[in-house]
Amino acid sequence: MQIGFSAADITPSYGMEKPGGTGKSYVQGVHDACLASAAYIGDGESAVAIVGLDTLSVPHSVCDAARDIIQEAIGLSPDRVMFGASHTHTSGPIAAGFISEIDRGYATHVARQSATAVIDAHRRAEELLVGVGTGEATGVAHPRRWYLNDGRMVSHPGRGPLADLMDRPHCEQDETVGVVGAADEKGELRGCIVNFPCHGTTGLGAGGLASSDWIHFLRAALKGVFGEDFGVVFVNGACGDITQVDNTAPADYVQGGPIAARRVGMTVAGETLKVLVQMGFVEHAPVQGARRVIKLQPREITEEMLDWAEAHLDSDEEVEGRWFPDKTWAREWIEMDRMNREEPEIPAEVQALTIGRAAFVANPGEYFCKLAMDIKRGSKFEPTFPVSLANGSIGYVATKDSYADTYLPKEGQPFTGGYETTPARSSKVSPGSGEQIAEACIELVNSLELPG
Repeated sequence: MQIGFSAADITPSYGMEKPGGTGKSYVQGVHDACLASAAYIGDGESAVAIVGLDTLSVPHSVCDAARDIIQEAIGLSPDRVMFGASHTHTSGPIAAGFISEIDRGYATHVARQSATAVIDAHRRAEELLVGVGTGEATGVAHPRRWYLNDGRMVSHPGRGPLADLMDRPHCEQDETVGVVGAADEKGELRGCIVNFPCHGTTGLGAGGLASSDWIHFLRAALKGVFGEDFGVVFVNGACGDITQVDNTAPADYVQGGPIAARRVGMTVAGETLKVLVQMGFVEHAPVQGARRVIKLQPREITEEMLDWAEAHLDSDEEVEGRWFPDKTWAREWIEMDRMNREEPEIPAEVQALTIGRAAFVANPGEYFCKLAMDIKRGSKFEPTFPVSLANGSIGYVATKDSYADTYLPKEGQPFTGGYETTPARSSKVSPGSGEQIAEACIELVNSLELPG
């Protein structure tokens, strides 16, 4: 196998906006570098590339621009190149939503650096063995959405006044650490691709610092064992309803900052290390790739919702269980109505790359874990690694049963549904889109040939 690894710097510059929050935040320094990390894997007849980006998300236009450069430079088909965002909330201005906007200059920079990483990984490629394995990282990633014992469904009740009402999590969790490794003929490990679902919200870059969040400790730990030249490519799993926050933990349990980032990153690194050193390697594994674009329906913004939005544009009131003041949601609903008129359908790219009998199956949503488990159950490839926030950005994509009948605040009617499914640019696809994506992903990956 011809395998190579490389990385290019995409750390945002001083003064650039850091997206992912509801208040303006700007880069004032650097905790650790944000990278575009690439793995190139060729079987002698075909090749694939996987790029892990230390960004909140990645617009489809950025992926297309990078793919064009890659195809021109090394002839690798766009179908065979996958881009997955780590979902760090302390990176550069590449996402629009709430009060953040895309910096077009930075987006162009990310596209070019992503292409550079793949092209350089191709240049560095050498004859290596390849292996695939899985492990399990328990106790570091947790469901963020919970049923309350009064029937409501909310996000992170353990952090607020609803904690005493918590009943059970609304989540089918996946704690699998997926690993593709490369080693030379002497057995020296040279690099890996890692897949694990967890939000990049530990806040390692809090206080205005740019950071890759807990992924920093994943990379640092593996490079500390295998050397600085060891390649590490991380692509996030279905992290839409999974974060580092343990809603059941006692009040003194540290949920953010360096302690939480180290807890997640080094636990995943430790499991990756175990998988790598126990991994069986082979000389050849055929690689394939395919992608297609499906069309999704946007969330409906009713006249009643617009009337409410117009009346609450300056309201600082906050509905219990909904998060954020009324004016935030008012602005989002008005903006979504405009977007729906301009874009009555939302395109979403699904993609499958296979390495031997393993598959990476990607979609552009901040995907819920149960949907990804459905893809794993439906795929004929074993193991199958779901990749979310990949090749585009369409916001949260939840299971059908995650959505409330209405998101309009009404007197005497407690809020239910959770932050992730409240209509906004961060949750813009209609209920049922998650199942539609899962069906398309299963069909796509199963259309590829399973090696004998």
